[in-house]
Amino acid sequence: MSEAIVDSVSNHSGSSILASAADPEKRKILDEIEALGLTEKLLELEVQGFAVIPGVLSEDRIERAKAAILRRAEKVTGREIDPESATTEDFNGMQYQHYLIFDDPVFQEILLEPKPLALVQYLLGADCVLSSMGSHLRGPGGLPLAVHVDGMPDGCLSSVAMIANCNYALTPYTQDQGALMLFPGSQHKQRQPTPAENWMAGSETLPEIMAKQLPPEELDSLEWTAPAGGITMELQPGDAVVWHGNSWHGGWRREQAGTRINLAAYFCREFMTTQELRGDTRYPEVFERYANDPRFAQLMGENRFNGWRDEGPNLERVSLVQAKNAEEN
Repeated sequence: MSEAIVDSVSNHSGSSILASAADPEKRKILDEIEALGLTEKLLELEVQGFAVIPGVLSEDRIERAKAAILRRAEKVTGREIDPESATTEDFNGMQYQHYLIFDDPVFQEILLEPKPLALVQYLLGADCVLSSMGSHLRGPGGLPLAVHVDGMPDGCLSSVAMIANCNYALTPYTQDQGALMLFPGSQHKQRQPTPAENWMAGSETLPEIMAKQLPPEELDSLEWTAPAGGITMELQPGDAVVWHGNSWHGGWRREQAGTRINLAAYFCREFMTTQELRGDTRYPEVFERYANDPRFAQLMGENRFNGWRDEGPNLERVSLVQAKNAEEN
């Protein structure tokens, strides 16, 4: 970091770089980013469209999250999955394990990890919500993950982030292990990649291969050419990657035995429809556990105004939230 930026950070809490005094919410988030030692990561996020935060998760959280994800996958598949030696017969390609937030307390703990959350809130505001939390569990073979922009079609993308992603590595990420791939600066394109800008098998595009519905053994034998401009995220367990919702991203096919395990926390602005249905009343003990942490209720959509039926809007809830926000500011 240059001396000029360092001086600005030390004299003005970092906030004067990217927010004015007329934007107290943004200044509050930037002060939190500085306090967490993430100023350089914020600059990476602005320039590249993504930032890697090393060593976010403790060994305990890594192991508990891995165990919970494998329990879910084994329940779904009906067979045991060895994360070190699984073959294509055991677990082929990538299968998304959805709606994990209530599966184990560790997922609620990870949701509130302060460093990734600070960068997510920089992108989306402090009133953002969790859209979904799941795991892209990947065994050997299958297809690479198509390069894409999450959730938004062409024509709806702008320079303002509507979505942000946080991907936690729970096992090592390398090319042969099925790593994530990100494309620096792609957030400025404000569009989805074309098939020609995506994975290719010889002269055939990924959609053309998918349309053939090849059997697993033929699919696994294909040689793929990676899209130009991508960077393979070589990560260690516990590292987190946060990216702007417009950033192009995809993933390598796994070439080794065993499984790549991640945890993907996907966030959106408060007014947007979440991927997962919020307002789940089946787990009151979870919300009781976090009764003294207002971040959890906000992230879980408990403060959202919209979503009423014939009972009408809950104006009392809105008044309480507005009053609390006024106190904090």
